[in-house]
Amino acid sequence: MAEITDSGSGAGAGGGAAPSACPRCGREDQVLGVSAAYLRSKAKMRVERGGGEDDSVTIREENSALAKALAVAPEEPDNGTAGCVGVLLLLASIGAFVWGAIEGKWFGDDTAPRLYGTDGDGHFAVDQPATYLGWIGAALLLVGVVLLALSGRAVRTWRRRTQPGRVAADRVWADAWYCGRCGTVHFAGERSLTLQEFRTRVWTAGGYGDLAVRHPAI
Repeated sequence: MAEITDSGSGAGAGGGAAPSACPRCGREDQVLGVSAAYLRSKAKMRVERGGGEDDSVTIREENSALAKALAVAPEEPDNGTAGCVGVLLLLASIGAFVWGAIEGKWFGDDTAPRLYGTDGDGHFAVDQPATYLGWIGAALLLVGVVLLALSGRAVRTWRRRTQPGRVAADRVWADAWYCGRCGTVHFAGERSLTLQEFRTRVWTAGGYGDLAVRHPAI
């Protein structure tokens, strides 16, 4: 059974206690502070599975399109898949080397290639299977390390870009109002802004306005 519950509040304040009338429609009955509109558009999904002693409850939060459009900063890169694949490759490479060591493939004295006869035309050398196993293990190790490095680098880059100016961006973000009727954002005494214009203004205040072009609001 799944149940959706609204995690938002009522009429939040954005730059003041009383809602600021929307410059486009001139009304304020559907005007919320951006912070309240953002929280209201975030849903919590409560999933119940099992029954009796095996009953378990899973709660997952999902962002709607509006919540993503009103975000004060770009979402943190989700590199969980790359990281997991990197760990699995590292474990596979370690397993290959351990197996080779246990079987005596790496440190044995007999390292000469095996010779196979042909149809009377002489012999040709074939490498031991352990040779190929070593190359495969080395390749898995290299790819795993690269994936882990790239995963960590993306998160560090995101933090360097967004964290220094986050307070300034939050300040501008909290002063804005969202009109649910028009789907626009405005500041008191100013014209209505599209969600993209609002994003650009907030992210520019935080020092990462160039990312608004790469991450459009809609």
